[in-house]
Amino acid sequence: MILGKPRRVTGSLGDTNFTADSQEPLGVFIGRGNTNHTRNSDGPSEGSMKTYVKVGVIVVVLFAAAATVWTLVRNGSDSRNGSATAAELSIVKPQPGTVTVGIDAPAVLEPYRSIVIRSTVGGRLEYVSPTGSIVNEGEVVARFDPIEADAKVARSRIDVAEAALSLERSKRNLDKAATALAESEELFAIGAVTRERLDAARDSRADSEHAVQSAELSLEKARLSLDAVLREREALVVRAPYTGVVVTAAAAAGDSVGANSTLITIADLSRLRVIAEIDEYDIVRIKTGMSAEVIVDAVSGRDGSPPSFSSEVEAISPTARIVSNISVFTVSAVIENETGVLRPGMTADLSVLIARDRGLVVPSRTVSTVRGRSYIDVLVDDEPETRRIEIGANDGVNVVVLEGIDEQDRIVAPSIGGIEVLSATPPVPDSSSSVIPMSVPGTSSGGTSGGGGGGGRQ
Repeated sequence: MILGKPRRVTGSLGDTNFTADSQEPLGVFIGRGNTNHTRNSDGPSEGSMKTYVKVGVIVVVLFAAAATVWTLVRNGSDSRNGSATAAELSIVKPQPGTVTVGIDAPAVLEPYRSIVIRSTVGGRLEYVSPTGSIVNEGEVVARFDPIEADAKVARSRIDVAEAALSLERSKRNLDKAATALAESEELFAIGAVTRERLDAARDSRADSEHAVQSAELSLEKARLSLDAVLREREALVVRAPYTGVVVTAAAAAGDSVGANSTLITIADLSRLRVIAEIDEYDIVRIKTGMSAEVIVDAVSGRDGSPPSFSSEVEAISPTARIVSNISVFTVSAVIENETGVLRPGMTADLSVLIARDRGLVVPSRTVSTVRGRSYIDVLVDDEPETRRIEIGANDGVNVVVLEGIDEQDRIVAPSIGGIEVLSATPPVPDSSSSVIPMSVPGTSSGGTSGGGGGGGRQ
């Protein structure tokens, strides 16, 4: 289309009349089928005027549609830009609380102390304490048939009596020999007896003295034999060395056993030893005397949840044991069992306290550490301000800030790639307890090897 001079155009579309200013086209070719419409400079025809009106309306409609689309696109882009900007920062308020960092390991309960009682004599058993019975210190737990032992005692006492009689007889003979020697010496002095008789008297006295010494030794031997059989008879009655529970009974009444045979095993269950295995990477962080917590899932407390038993690390094995090509160390702790509800062989969870701090708790990702110094961003007048802080226990999710911020501060927690990653708010006061689970090599227990965790103040 070639535009000419401006002119006012009037016309109608359907029942609507309109008037518009437009450039006068010098020549227009509008086709409908094979029909041509032209207009010269003398003025438009009625058909040409209607065609111009239709074209103008179409242009106006297309322009309005384009403007609407452009506006919507622009508004959507602005909205997305605004949302992205708003999502770039997340604001977190610090909350008072406690963060606990510990090394958690599966464990098993064992008796605090146990003893295997063996027989010192052989014979037929008359009584044996059954498995599970509670025995007090000094109480009879096993007893042998004493018939044979009583017979030995009786024979030994007879032997002692015979040895005593023999000694008495030897002493009387010694007295007679001494008297005879004295008489022989008097008679020899006056020449009434020969020297041979005097020498015979002297030999008789010497023999009597030897006989007395032999009788004394025989008596002592008989007495020693009696003491031995008396001890054997006492050994027929077995008593508990301390108060405990008969955990196993290897024999029963009526059995005949030999010397050094296992009879029963007694365990002191008033306390239990908790045995856990911890790998070489975590054992370097554990020291004897550290606070520990033991949870036995098989036992329910008053509220239905497993109770917690406070303890401390009692001992750490000096050498490792290889399990699935991994070095593991044994760590033990002792817990009280006054109610007797805990039993040896139960499984438990031993948590060794590494660090526990109380203060203002924030997500760990809000804190950055450079060369041993920790920093955090605080929103001040809608602008982030970096502050240096002192942190305490850090369990990898939450960290305790000991100095540098107040409870009213607003902490900046940046997003990653414009996506909000803040998973949770800081813990409710005094309710945060984090442990680092550790799986025992070669077992089916879940969890990952312990790691992380900041060292705070105990």
